Parts: sequence; structure tokens; C-alpha cells
Amino acid sequence: MQSLPNAPRRQAETTTVGILTLRQLECLYWAQEGKSATDIGQLVGISGRTVERHLFNACRTLGVRTRIQAAIKARDLQLLPTASGSAERLAAPRSFRR
Repeated sequence: MQSLPNAPRRQAETTTVGILTLRQLECLYWAQEGKSATDIGQLVGISGRTVERHLFNACRTLGVRTRIQAAIKARDLQLLPTASGSAERLAAPRSFRR
């Protein structure tokens, strides 16, 4: 199978902040807020299954087992704002913030 040289690349998948992609960080932020994969998918405009994949990859990259462990580690690495902090860095919709 050949790759297409002129195929567009999705920006969210290739842009990284530190060691995680922006989409992984966005999913982790909402996971730490207690949102389900389905809820996160609706917030960011992707399927719940894709959210689960982003969270799985974030866990693997950070070397942890659960999404909450991943969120804590990302906060410790200063890649993710605290749950009570501002999410503007991740462009979170205002209507869904607590």
C-alpha cells in the first residue's frame, strides 16, 4: 500500500505539547473533570471510541494504567491545567466549564 504524498494531515493528531498531542491533553482535561468518553466526544466533536483511543495512547505515553493517573501525571509535568483551574489553554467551550 502506498501513502499519498499530497494527502492532508490532521493538525490535532500531529501537534504535540511536550510529549502528548493537543487532542490527548484535551481528552485528559475533560476526563479529570469527570466526563465520560461519550461526553468528551460530544464536547470536542469526535466519537467516544476515538476519545478512548486518545486516552489509551496518553496513558501508554505517560506510563500509567488509568485515565485519572494520566491526568495527574500530566498535571505534575505541567502539561495540563488543574481541574479547578482555567481550561482556556485547551480552548474548552465556556458553556461546559464548571
